[in-house]
Amino acid sequence: MSRLSIVLSTLMSSIIILGCTPSTPNSPSISAETNQTKSADNASETTAVQRVQEVYWKLIGVEGKAVMEDPNGREAYIILKLEDNRLQGFGGCNILLGSYELNESDHTVHFLRVASTMMACSRIADESEFLKALEKVDHYKIDEGVLLLQKADKTVATFEASYQP
Repeated sequence: MSRLSIVLSTLMSSIIILGCTPSTPNSPSISAETNQTKSADNASETTAVQRVQEVYWKLIGVEGKAVMEDPNGREAYIILKLEDNRLQGFGGCNILLGSYELNESDHTVHFLRVASTMMACSRIADESEFLKALEKVDHYKIDEGVLLLQKADKTVATFEASYQP
């Protein structure tokens, strides 16, 4: 999903939330418009992807190289599940499983015991680079729906939020 789709989804969510905002019959219309504007601002802030967990993160880059989509294959992705701090995903060839440690206050993350199934495919070298990148990660940044997994301020993997389950 492109950034435009994410922006449009956020805008539609804001419109829906505004439509559900109760009006108070005794307040002047200017005050009601001000309250609706504040509600719209708060809604767009909360619907923007700022969390790292329970989001479908589509892999778009590893070690500075763009990931080329395979029209015949599935896209690589990760989801950091809240339950038991589990990592689930797909590397391009194989299903990924593992766990992670996360500290949201200082944006640190470490991936632990990441394993994959053992299927061979034409993209196995790309998947191997992806798995090596996950081993290096020590912190993350989220900027406009893009997740940057980093090691010592160098981005080792880049993801785009595709949807929020």
